[in-house]
Amino acid sequence: MVSAIYILNGPLVDTQILHFELLLHRGYHNDVPDESFILSDFDAAYKRLKPEERCPFIFSNGISYTYIQCDNNIFIMAVSRSNINVMSIITFLHNFYRILFQYLCVKPKSLTEFSNKEDQILNTILRLDKDRIIDNFVIIYELLDECMDFGVAQLTDYNILKEYIKVETNWAKSTSQILDDGNEYELSDSKSDDEFNEKYKRDKKKNSKAHQKKLKNIKSTHNQAIKTDVLESIDTKINSSILRTAALNISWRPKGIFYAKNEIYIDIIENCEFYYDLETEIIKINEVHGTCVVKSLLSGMPTCKLGFNEHNISRIGNDETYDEENETHDSNSKREDNQLKVEPDEEEEDEQQEELLSEKTKKQRRRIPIRNVQFHQCIELGSIYKDNLICFVPPDDNFTLLTYQVEQEKQRRKLPLIMIKPTYRIHRITKKLQVLCVLSTNFKKKLHCNNLQIRLPINPSLFPIKYDNRNQTDDLKYKSELGDVSYKVDASELIWNIDQVNGARKSIKMMAELSLNEINHLESLTTIDQSLLSNLMQPDSNDKDSDTEEYDTKKELDQYYGVNGVSSSLFDKLQKKLKRKKDHNHVSLRFSIPMLAYSGLKLNYLRVDEESMKYSCFPWVRYVTQSESNFGLDSKVDEISRNDKSCNYRFKLGSNCFQLF
Repeated sequence: MVSAIYILNGPLVDTQILHFELLLHRGYHNDVPDESFILSDFDAAYKRLKPEERCPFIFSNGISYTYIQCDNNIFIMAVSRSNINVMSIITFLHNFYRILFQYLCVKPKSLTEFSNKEDQILNTILRLDKDRIIDNFVIIYELLDECMDFGVAQLTDYNILKEYIKVETNWAKSTSQILDDGNEYELSDSKSDDEFNEKYKRDKKKNSKAHQKKLKNIKSTHNQAIKTDVLESIDTKINSSILRTAALNISWRPKGIFYAKNEIYIDIIENCEFYYDLETEIIKINEVHGTCVVKSLLSGMPTCKLGFNEHNISRIGNDETYDEENETHDSNSKREDNQLKVEPDEEEEDEQQEELLSEKTKKQRRRIPIRNVQFHQCIELGSIYKDNLICFVPPDDNFTLLTYQVEQEKQRRKLPLIMIKPTYRIHRITKKLQVLCVLSTNFKKKLHCNNLQIRLPINPSLFPIKYDNRNQTDDLKYKSELGDVSYKVDASELIWNIDQVNGARKSIKMMAELSLNEINHLESLTTIDQSLLSNLMQPDSNDKDSDTEEYDTKKELDQYYGVNGVSSSLFDKLQKKLKRKKDHNHVSLRFSIPMLAYSGLKLNYLRVDEESMKYSCFPWVRYVTQSESNFGLDSKVDEISRNDKSCNYRFKLGSNCFQLF
């Protein structure tokens, strides 16, 4: 049993916080010392370990510390003296962190409905931090009381807890609220501010109390859950069936849920982990981390059935080839009760491809090397083994149905989605650096890749860029078939942004030119080999003294005003800091491809049944393949689908990427 739960603010090297800071704690047993001893003992035990030795379990002075590290260096820790199941405690801490995120970092729609675009952008990047925990300690204590009783984990389902705990979250003020509070300040009379003031007055009139009251009286057809025993839509009322839900077999869904329009949204989101060596032309890593996220807006107690095109989704560890006798059930066969409608053009295209493939190739195509599948507790595992169907009673609103991983190296026919070939040309006579990049796409022509961003590193140790603060337009010249190119000074990267690119493009070219400050270290070289690149990755010892220079008031003033031959630009300081950066050898990509599942997983069958109401359901299915979890999705679904492992799409530069002239 757990003796206490602690939420700590971890130490940071760059700030004045050198020790762990206690934010709040909840004790369940009196067999551990007070919080001051626990804090000092854990701080000393944690700092004694090297960074690579710090595992989630620390034992010191007869006390077991089990912790996880969250966003903004927040630690959630469980303390115990007895021998406990550590993996169950780790699972509880992760689930408790997700609950805190849903309560403290995801605003309900009622609070963001009338906010402007700037506020909506701010709402999508909320993270759990120290101030947010301190401002909402009342909610956290109530969550600790409900989630754990006498040191034993009880309930960690957010959809059930949100019906229990009705305490309002203390949100930070948005920009529109700050303007409303600042009416005593006079508005500016400038021309640009007049346009802002007029827009502000219009927004304020639109968002007035009378206008909001008028809108509330209008009954919308948008899905809003109504509990059967609640007469008025007041958030403080609690559904009586919630109190009995925890004791039922289906503890994740309460009874009495009703929607005017019954819909179910299924998102299959796949994050690509890709690593390619440009010198050896070998794919080192090609994996897919997939997540199936469901948003259920269904009435009553429905039963959902899903069927994928993978025949053996439950046989995770079986890597053997499947016999023809075992493949008696075809998930691609049409069912009369299927509520999914396949477009005719997609069906014809699949039939044409199957005709071209041989019988042996067909079997290999059906085989998806899926592994590490994790199911939600609502899924009946017996139906997967018997009928190859996923049967479940869905929780209300958003939840993760399953997660999986696919090794694309085992699928030989699967080409990389996007390939690039960068070339760095150094012209020693003109002191110019030309960066050429050729882009190609390997997915269907009718699909589109959105928000493609290619980051090409410029090693400051190898290419000292000439930067003129007065003539910034002459520093970078570029020409590209699609998109635009910019130079990011603080990261020393060329960024090629393309809003949208079609599939099956063989060659999309871009060329950028930068001026070099000096090339003395390149005059004696004939080629740039891998040994030179690895040596440049080592930090320069002479640059370590740059941060310890003596404080000179006159020099600082000259730099601030840009007089006496001193530049006011911080470009040189940024370049010195970037020289200590170890990684300048990788090109990274970020993209999002809607309506594509790179692994080949496809939802072929969907049915929703509700015995008492017998309503018709509207299903919606969406596929997204991306390199990171921040494109094209709302914040709530995006955070649920985020994997613990960050997925990167990278290319390693080699000696064949550099040319000297």
